[in-house]
Amino acid sequence: MPIRRRRRHLRLRLRALRSGIAYTRVFEDDETDRRGLALTSGARVLVIASAGDRALDAVAWGAGQVVAVDRSPAQLRLAALKVAAAGVLESDDLIALFSRGRHPQARRLYAARLRPRLEGPDREYWDGWIGLLELGLHGHHPLGWATAIGGACLRLVGGRTLRALTWDSLDPTAQARLYESRLRRRYWNPLTRWMLGRRAIVRWFAADPSERRLMLGQRFHEWLEERISGVVATSLVRENPYWMPVLAGRPAAPDHETAWLRPDAIDAVRPAPSRIRLAEGSVVDVLETLSPGSLDAVALSNVPDWLTPTELARLWEALARALVPGGRVVLRSTLRPSPAPAGSAATALVVDEIASRELTLHERTGIFASVTLLVRAPNPGPTASATAI
Repeated sequence: MPIRRRRRHLRLRLRALRSGIAYTRVFEDDETDRRGLALTSGARVLVIASAGDRALDAVAWGAGQVVAVDRSPAQLRLAALKVAAAGVLESDDLIALFSRGRHPQARRLYAARLRPRLEGPDREYWDGWIGLLELGLHGHHPLGWATAIGGACLRLVGGRTLRALTWDSLDPTAQARLYESRLRRRYWNPLTRWMLGRRAIVRWFAADPSERRLMLGQRFHEWLEERISGVVATSLVRENPYWMPVLAGRPAAPDHETAWLRPDAIDAVRPAPSRIRLAEGSVVDVLETLSPGSLDAVALSNVPDWLTPTELARLWEALARALVPGGRVVLRSTLRPSPAPAGSAATALVVDEIASRELTLHERTGIFASVTLLVRAPNPGPTASATAI
């Protein structure tokens, strides 16, 4: 690449750090949420917006109404772009834009097909930032840089053995045997354990400062080794859309992408623009505005890990109120033990211990200590007037 072009490329990358986007893909297993939420056709769902993937996955699974909540306006702008794209673009373009994160015709597609479907603030934002999808969506932000550097280091240390793990393993048993005999000691040793005790590295796993402090105090690398080793033993890495970009430097095949990006889901996600409502603010505040019994399911990610005790109490009460009897909540945690309902909410939101163990066992990212399924008990709580979804 000529020096002038390299300089321009670097300037664009540095400018892109000001986009405000922290996450360009969800690093939470869609299959875990699909099993835990158990959505029926027309279900009403609330999710954390993040990069927009879980809201679109919910539509692919049949949800009739989805509320996607986030404090970050930039994350909601990204979600809005994905929702608009899901409504009109073909599978190859969706894969290029949001799986690979780079499309040579991104500006043309945006101008002709996406911009007319975006509203004021979303349109203004992407008028200035659509170049990210030509530059490389997943690598423009600090977490993307850290992921790229971390992946390169893992590939260097793993060498040919890692390449065999990501491409040649025929079944989880053979994969686990290769990992245990030739890779585990390369990746888990005194140096890596020391590194995982540094705040700069923990930022890769947790954006919230209070969550990072708790993780470091709990020596999270001990359960992380256990969980990632379990992932290798239960699912093929080459079919894992979360670890393939890190370990192989390229995304998983389209058939193994997160639910909404799979080619066979293209028709199911077409109604996304009419089914997804994006809401800016705290998930607790948004839940408290919803009518009693207005939700069938909620995917909370690991939001409870960083809430204050007061906010956490409000969250449990708001969930108990907004969910229908039998409604389900899937939450993840990087802490042991994970946050759990207390007080009166503990009788309304019951932990399904058996299902939680199964979900944790089969969760394919390995970066969470646990996955918990809460089920709304059949006895309805007190009601109050509020705005419906």
